[in-house]
Amino acid sequence: MELELVFNWVIKSSLMASVLAVLILLVNYALRNKLAAKWQYAIWMLLIIRLLIPYDIQSPWSIYSLLPNNSIPSLMVNQANIWMTDNDTQIDLSGKEITLTNDQPILNKQSNTKSEEPIAEDLSNVYIYILAILWLVGVLILAILTITANLRFYFKVRREPSATDARMSNLMQECSRILGIRKNLPIIITNRIEAPCLYGIVSPKLLLPKSLVNRLREENIRHIFIHELSHYKRKDILINWLAVAAQIVHWFNPLIWCSFAKMREDCELACDADSLSFLKPEEYQSYGLSIISLVTPAQSSWLPGTTGFFGNKNNQQIRRRIKMIKFFQKPTLKWTWTAIVIIISLGLVGFTNSISNATPAAGASTPKQTSQSNQLSAVMDESFDYNKSLSFTPLLPSYTAGYQLTDSTAIREVTPPSNNVSRYLTSYGSNTRFAIYETTSPEGMYPLYFAGIDQGTKTQIQIGNVPAVLYESEYASAIQFIKNGIEYTAGTRHDGGISLDDLKKICESIGVPVNNPPVNFYIDRTGPTASEGLSFKTLQLGDIVVPPGHKFQVASSRISIEGVKKSEVFTMSYTTAGASFLDVEIGKGDQTFGEQTPVLTPDSDFDMKQIDGTEVKLRKTHNDNLPAAKFTIPENGLECMIYSTVQESEVEKAAASILQAYSKL
Repeated sequence: MELELVFNWVIKSSLMASVLAVLILLVNYALRNKLAAKWQYAIWMLLIIRLLIPYDIQSPWSIYSLLPNNSIPSLMVNQANIWMTDNDTQIDLSGKEITLTNDQPILNKQSNTKSEEPIAEDLSNVYIYILAILWLVGVLILAILTITANLRFYFKVRREPSATDARMSNLMQECSRILGIRKNLPIIITNRIEAPCLYGIVSPKLLLPKSLVNRLREENIRHIFIHELSHYKRKDILINWLAVAAQIVHWFNPLIWCSFAKMREDCELACDADSLSFLKPEEYQSYGLSIISLVTPAQSSWLPGTTGFFGNKNNQQIRRRIKMIKFFQKPTLKWTWTAIVIIISLGLVGFTNSISNATPAAGASTPKQTSQSNQLSAVMDESFDYNKSLSFTPLLPSYTAGYQLTDSTAIREVTPPSNNVSRYLTSYGSNTRFAIYETTSPEGMYPLYFAGIDQGTKTQIQIGNVPAVLYESEYASAIQFIKNGIEYTAGTRHDGGISLDDLKKICESIGVPVNNPPVNFYIDRTGPTASEGLSFKTLQLGDIVVPPGHKFQVASSRISIEGVKKSEVFTMSYTTAGASFLDVEIGKGDQTFGEQTPVLTPDSDFDMKQIDGTEVKLRKTHNDNLPAAKFTIPENGLECMIYSTVQESEVEKAAASILQAYSKL
């Protein structure tokens, strides 16, 4: 896993955790006199988990859904056209060749000469790498200092003998019994500390300073034991270590440091509250006096492997603890349930990520879709379910060689009874540095779609434990393999800046489920199910008057979603044994019939005619580039095109029958 990818996750989780930390601080401040101390401390667990978990839990109530999605503007290229060959010919998904002329927009083709990534993108990658190195250095320094300090303290303490004083041993047993703890913690009296504390996770020990033992009364010792045993019972040392780990990873965020300092103060208050719950009300005052009487002028520096009776030397914290003890009351059922509701609400709002912004990898790079991918929902009605429209869950790579996801296209082809193919296509980097194709088709997405790949070599390789085929040509490289019944093909042009090792890493890392809808989505249906999924009523056999000798061939449909544009087309085809045909296309949407069709005007090429009160444009002479007729159906606003080789009179009959059929629906 690359350093930059881990760093990206750390930055994102740190920013999101900062929002959660602010929410926790506000809640604790607003309810400081109402919420029990243990609940004020428990809320901080959300922050620790938020900082350490390597994946996102999604929720529609997340506060992050109010923030705009992070997106990098990039050149959007229609995925239906994959790559260019040397003769300016593109191969689309249907296998047809489309020749581009010099006056076509540059967005429709890619140069075969070596292109350069924008300078800004290269500089950005360099800056991110430098920042990632600095972050890692900071993590290593803090980790080494923390571990060194604890090891030094451990080696000093382990030489100290356990106390054999019968009075203390009996008191420890009594306090352990009161708290329901079966284990008796060893007591060590040492000069290494100035304040009582609990030390160690695996074999915790209660440390008492020699300077205080001689002046401690049995009541003071009992309070210390109950306090430290409460820490032990609540696993506070383990929680402290987790907080320290999060603090080290997010060392650059001052809000995190401030939050954990506040959390440790709340930890001591919560432990005081737990201790008081095991004491009688008349003992509350003496417990508070124990805290005051045992404060020393110079306390030991705090270690993450310890919990101290005094917490820290902050006078404000001591005042908070004394105030809490003075007014302590056991929490009521009402405020207990209130606290639970608050924690759940904070978890849903601040702990979870928005569904559209979620990142699915554990410290991995999360391929970012452009903002156009999120615009899809604006043009889909509620009946369209993207996840159900594909027969498999597409996967993205967690390793992307530093390039962002710039385009995505999903294709579903349904031709009963046997053909049911789903495809998912993605492009990364401006000018498509590399692309990945996924399909359920038994014939697969042949690497032929990568320029000149069919003229190259074919080598058997391994991608992890999966056999794969490496295709290499003069212009491109592609790796193809089958995993869990899905065929994956990842390819790059040789001028794309992706090495063969990078391409292998990309293939090995494919495993991140796609959450967002694709930028483009095409659903093609042929045969009896052609009308399924359309938002308008379609014609049936017998509704259209066709020329003599023409027989029904097939019905088909296509739902096209391209960014924010959506269109639907239903086609019925009739042919003869010869070359004659009649195709009727009925549709609706932004670009119903694909690219903008020629404007039909009442000039020398077309006739304008009223048929059943509807204005119909009829072609005078045969022209393959023009429809034989075009009109709008008045009852529903559907656009209708008729393509045919038959005479105009036969086209008129077909148009009239279509209008009459829809007038009855």
